[in-house]
Amino acid sequence: MAMQIGKGNVQSDLNVTPLIDILLVLLIIFMVVTPLMMMQHSVEVPKKAEVDMPPDITSDQVVLTYTRDEAVYLNQNKVELPKLSQRIDDIFKNRRDKTIFLNIDPEANYGKALTVIDTVRNAGLERLAVITMKKNEKFQIPAAPTTTTATGIEVPLGTE
Repeated sequence: MAMQIGKGNVQSDLNVTPLIDILLVLLIIFMVVTPLMMMQHSVEVPKKAEVDMPPDITSDQVVLTYTRDEAVYLNQNKVELPKLSQRIDDIFKNRRDKTIFLNIDPEANYGKALTVIDTVRNAGLERLAVITMKKNEKFQIPAAPTTTTATGIEVPLGTE
């Protein structure tokens, strides 16, 4: 192998053939991908299954009502304030959804209503939902008080 020293032919041309090849490949890729992006296919991924938790025993909603005369109702059952925490524990111990709906009379003393809300929070409920009223709508107290039978079915008082 001989090495040339001195005056030799030096090429100053830039070989652009590989650059043109890369440019054409990129052009083809963009020509194929652009129509696919315009279609905007949406993909819905299924939600994670919660197999480790048992299903709810009941899907009934629990409404706690506090009236202006300081009466407390769970759904349609009147409950005394000292027994409220235990009653809430009994209702929600086997439920996955720990949500209670608060229905508070607009004319009630909200300072005393906060003690009821604190009792609910201390009972371990995770979410408190507030029931609101529309303009000119009247506050409704639960219609007929009920009692719980031995089988756990709530029936109106006086029909047992």
